Amino acid sequence: MRALSLITLLFLTQLISGCDRQLEGELWPMVENCDLHQQTCQSQQADATASLTISPQPIPIAKPLQIEVSLTNISTEKLELDISGINMYMGYNRVTLKPDSENPERFTGQTMLAFCTNEVMYWQITLLAHQADGQVTQIPFKLETRNR
Repeated sequence: MRALSLITLLFLTQLISGCDRQLEGELWPMVENCDLHQQTCQSQQADATASLTISPQPIPIAKPLQIEVSLTNISTEKLELDISGINMYMGYNRVTLKPDSENPERFTGQTMLAFCTNEVMYWQITLLAHQADGQVTQIPFKLETRNR
């Protein structure tokens, strides 16, 4: 029984530390002055651009969301969308977006925002562009939701 408890503890330690691992690569400034509830938001660094559209608009809580991302001058082997709560931990929420077969700069996928009891919830929605060399470009966007 003691060996099982030790194995369980080691497994949980690895699981928790794996979630806290820092990504190596470039971190872009957070886009805070764009309302994803009403429009496509864009982030730009030099000649590289990332555009994020979430629908339906306004963005509902605990309902399926369609994600569309367009990348310009950003090479990526895999693109993920990570959603995290800023003012409250909301668990792990990361999805891999699929490249469009007709347009390799366009990616799509589905996710949802978890329900929260806070009146106002602040979210960080981060695009994670994984490069072939193991580097990850992080492109964060801020979203605010309200319980109504």
